[in-house]
Amino acid sequence: MVTPQPLLRFATFNVAMSADKPDYVFRLLREAHHPRFSRIAAIIQHCQPDVLLLCEFDHLGEGGDDGMLAHFQSHYLNVSQHGQPPISYPFQYLPPTNTGLALFDGEDISDTPERAQGFGKHHGQYGFVLLSKFPLDINNVRSWQRFLWQDMPEHRMPQDYFDHEVLAKQRLSSKNHVVIPVSVGEQTIHVVACHPTPPVFDGPEKRNLKRNADEIRLLHDILNNESYLVDDNGVVGGIAPNSSFVVMGDLNADPYNGDGDKSVITQLLADKNVQSMPTPSSYGAQHFIRGRYIHHKDCATHQRGLRLDYVLPSSNLRLCEGGVFWPAPSDPTFSLLTSNARKVRASSSSDHRLVWVDIGLI
Repeated sequence: MVTPQPLLRFATFNVAMSADKPDYVFRLLREAHHPRFSRIAAIIQHCQPDVLLLCEFDHLGEGGDDGMLAHFQSHYLNVSQHGQPPISYPFQYLPPTNTGLALFDGEDISDTPERAQGFGKHHGQYGFVLLSKFPLDINNVRSWQRFLWQDMPEHRMPQDYFDHEVLAKQRLSSKNHVVIPVSVGEQTIHVVACHPTPPVFDGPEKRNLKRNADEIRLLHDILNNESYLVDDNGVVGGIAPNSSFVVMGDLNADPYNGDGDKSVITQLLADKNVQSMPTPSSYGAQHFIRGRYIHHKDCATHQRGLRLDYVLPSSNLRLCEGGVFWPAPSDPTFSLLTSNARKVRASSSSDHRLVWVDIGLI
């Protein structure tokens, strides 16, 4: 009899657990059993990922947990929510982030978040964290948090919009670009995580659209070990050739819909190092999304009908299955997305949906 190979489930979920005040979400978690956070936890418990990236989860801007992640795990994930089985993650990584980090020392950006390295009213807003059932090799994490936008060859930084002082300081990554080795038995799988800025909320200079495109290019170049790259420890290049990886994050880019540069995300999806795979989809999105000009509605990961969230394994991993948690109205778990009136609302859980992919070890 052939022993079946173990499956690993990788998932990304923008949980929108961020607020303009640094302690606000943590205070809500501490004060009561919050219904929205309970639904978020129940979605995670239902999907049971082995490795999970949470986007828009406030934490310390310099990295590490101020207690909010530990509290969310112990009081929500580790306790059954809405009849779902508890889940535990003994390993976590909370990287430093550029959001809410002032470009110039001493500048208060709480009222001018657009002047921060990455949009945010406090350092750590909109950060992301990685949870894992398997050990994380924290000592060998690589990051490109401090990589300057102007140091990217053929960058699209609008020169006539930023003054010279900003040009010399502006980092490319709006949050961070990190590679975290995950140890699964004798095998290492590198999680490549980032959360580029949305390609909207700007003027005719299109600074956010251009930054989103270059952030995705940075991600793509990390996968291809481009020689111009220098990480935060001075190491040249991206990940080593033939490495196993899984790209995870809210990339704020859809190859068919929305306002971003569709060519950049299309090039990433078509890269030979990225697994050629059916796009994760759901039944529920087709019931909810309206609009004649929205393409591939079943692949949407956001309530506006956009595919923004990705789990992309490397081509040397064995893909088994993938999906988006967006159940049809007839499904019992549909209530995890709805208000008491059974209306799908971002305030019920999140405006994004959890995306997962199962990988078989080779």
